[in-house]
Amino acid sequence: MLTTIVRFRLAPGEDHAGAMEEIRRTIPIYQAAGPALVRKAIHLDAAKGEGRSVYFWRDRASAEAFFARAREMILAKTGHAPEVEYLDCDVLVDNEAGEVHFA
Repeated sequence: MLTTIVRFRLAPGEDHAGAMEEIRRTIPIYQAAGPALVRKAIHLDAAKGEGRSVYFWRDRASAEAFFARAREMILAKTGHAPEVEYLDCDVLVDNEAGEVHFA
């Protein structure tokens, strides 16, 4: 399992409602990334003009391929490339499924 933490800038002048509309529009992209993409969580701070996403992936190759494409999309929209941090996930506690996964 791999975790990615992505820091990104919102488009210039974009407020929370506008950012949420963009997220709603792009949901199919994240759904299509399954089953390699297990989960994604998004945090927006429109006052600072930035956001963060946390992704849980089954493998690094899938994550790298996804972000190679997503980087260009985000860069075109905001004028800034996202910062992507890749972290090996040693332990994942999944309370919803009642499971614990070890690397």
